[in-house]
Amino acid sequence: MPDSEGYRIGRLRRRRERKVQGWQIVFLGVLAAAVAFAAVAGAVRVADWILGPEKEPRKAGYLALITFGEGEKGRQPSAVLALRDASDGSVSLYTVPRSLLLEGPGGEYVLAGDMLASGQLEQDLERLLKADIDFTYRMSYADLQGLAARDESWVTLDRPVSLEVDGVKRGYEGRVAVPTEKIGALLAAAGDTGADESAMQVALTRAVLDSTALQPADERERLIAAAVAGAKGRERSYLREILEGVTEGSAAIERLPSGGRTALGQFAFHPDPGQIMAEITRRAPGFAADATVLVRNGSGELGVGEAVASRLAALDVNLPPPANADSFTYARTQILAGKDALPVAEDVRAILGRGVVLDGSELGPTTVMVIVGEDLTTKDLQ
Repeated sequence: MPDSEGYRIGRLRRRRERKVQGWQIVFLGVLAAAVAFAAVAGAVRVADWILGPEKEPRKAGYLALITFGEGEKGRQPSAVLALRDASDGSVSLYTVPRSLLLEGPGGEYVLAGDMLASGQLEQDLERLLKADIDFTYRMSYADLQGLAARDESWVTLDRPVSLEVDGVKRGYEGRVAVPTEKIGALLAAAGDTGADESAMQVALTRAVLDSTALQPADERERLIAAAVAGAKGRERSYLREILEGVTEGSAAIERLPSGGRTALGQFAFHPDPGQIMAEITRRAPGFAADATVLVRNGSGELGVGEAVASRLAALDVNLPPPANADSFTYARTQILAGKDALPVAEDVRAILGRGVVLDGSELGPTTVMVIVGEDLTTKDLQ
């Protein structure tokens, strides 16, 4: 009997020992995995500390919204849209009139100035442009004045304007010398109409940047660095790139494509969708449309393919560079439409004012091919 009890006690003891050993093995396995993970994470952190974290590739093309005077007491803010074209690195600047008519999130009509004051201008512009704005920067009017680098800037106005500056109504016409300390006040001034405000905004922005462009290279670099340092926004190296691009002396500085109208006593700039598509949306990064239009030179006239493509740039379509047709013997312009592209082909016909729309079943369903014939010349497209 005692032997039997001793056997059972030993067996139970060995069973407990095996369980303990099993748990120890599991624990050691988990511990080993944790140590390995910690080692890898530590190595990554050390590498980041030594080499710096991995950076995203720098953007070659982008859109940026730059606002001036936002939140400055007693002054209306103003804004410009900058576009850097990835194809050639050029920078274009478009002033955004406060009286620009935009579409709000609910489909309602709003004015850009009201949206700028409420901090919602970026989203409304993205809806208009059909493109994302990559960066937003805020600069004070003093930062902009610092770029002028002189006691006064010469402003050339295309038309007479009337503005209320610091409570006093003043008229401006032709070529005007504007004291640097008045730049912010003029950009914030209210006009008899939004057209007066916009005319001064375009002319004064151009004058300030032209003044910067006339400075020696090292002084220009110092002025830009100071303006960038005072600005707010992420990745300000892109703001520096924009300011460098628009102070080279050849940058385009214009109002955002729009036309002024007065309705029920209210003046507003109505956006020009065709020009916005041609000048901005098509050049913005990531542009892709549902339909594609191919242009082929079938007459042999030098430059006619490029002229046709330029006229069609207002369409919301993919527009690859023109190429030559299979021959230069086409007498009449042909517009071949894929099975789902007839509406686009008809739009092309309306824009060019020439050509016959034909079945292009051999093309992709959303593709249109324009073969330019002798009936359409570059003179016709001017």
